[in-house]
Amino acid sequence: MHRPTKLEFASHMLTYKENLKQLTESIKDLESQIDDSLQHTLKKSSSLVKLNKGMKEIELLSQALTDINENKNYKAQKILLTSFRRKLFENQCLLMEEIQKSMLKAAEAMIDAGNGITIMSSFINMSRVLENFEKKVKST
Repeated sequence: MHRPTKLEFASHMLTYKENLKQLTESIKDLESQIDDSLQHTLKKSSSLVKLNKGMKEIELLSQALTDINENKNYKAQKILLTSFRRKLFENQCLLMEEIQKSMLKAAEAMIDAGNGITIMSSFINMSRVLENFEKKVKST
């Protein structure tokens, strides 16, 4: 059985430590990505909860309008209609904010994709230069 020398053992230990370091960094990156994703999901669900709450309030106002219509209480109807319109407007504004956020994220994603394509083009150009260099080296 071959016993590794101290030098061989040291190189294996360095490789092992480097691999552990890379694994630790990968785990930290993954945790960060999961945290970001969770935070994004919580923000999104928070907005949906607000929108859902607003819709339930509109539903209650609608039901109240139906009930008051039977009593012909015009002052109460006017107040409820004003509340109904305000709640409807608030929900429209909330939804517009969500649409704007989504469109901004889409625009940012398009910019990121464009930057990625530009970088990929640079890598392709470097690859071509390297191939030409290798051809020159082989021919000499």
